[in-house]
Amino acid sequence: MTRVKTGLTKLDSILSGGLPKNSIVLLSGGPGTGKTLMALKFLLEGAKKNEKCCYITLSEDKDELLKACGSVESLKNVRKYVNKNLAIEYIPMGQSNVTIKRFIDIIASYPDVDRIVIDNVNKLLMFSENSKAYRAYLMELMNTLKKSQASLLLCETAENDGLDSGGDEAFECDGVIQLVFLDLEEKPMRSLIVHKMRYTNFDPKLPHEMRINDKEIKLTETKVI
Repeated sequence: MTRVKTGLTKLDSILSGGLPKNSIVLLSGGPGTGKTLMALKFLLEGAKKNEKCCYITLSEDKDELLKACGSVESLKNVRKYVNKNLAIEYIPMGQSNVTIKRFIDIIASYPDVDRIVIDNVNKLLMFSENSKAYRAYLMELMNTLKKSQASLLLCETAENDGLDSGGDEAFECDGVIQLVFLDLEEKPMRSLIVHKMRYTNFDPKLPHEMRINDKEIKLTETKVI
């Protein structure tokens, strides 16, 4: 099976070479766990290979995201690709009559994109009429995203509680990667846990330390509880 590199060498090794092609992966976690930075690294990996990449943000605008990149040396090159083969699109839900249906129509009208990130699905749930309507919109969105090589849907959870927003995204997506803080040492350790990945053999639910500093984002060894 064709695999899409994530930008994290250790994660690619865990997943037999990367994300399965045409997969949609839920990247969930509480505030400050590193979802945005990991998603940007994923897109930067594709941009370096001349792939067409797009970061769709429903919360932070382009300037805020580029400022976040500036805090990590290995992400500073994101600026080099913006407005070339890496687009950052801010779509303010609830403003200018941007409904969830309008949002999906906008995504469907995009030209073919190799990698896409949507940050975050919580806003889509918030602006849906009800949970049933949200599930229908989510399926429509996923059918559109299947055209891309790989997609990440970011989801904000309460601390380390749960894998999704309560809209069953974890069930619908091809893969689920969770970022959490675990108290395994003297201070909380930022960890990555793969819960689900279709068409992939891996050891599920093992926490791997993810280090984020001013130099790089790196996945290190497995931590056994």
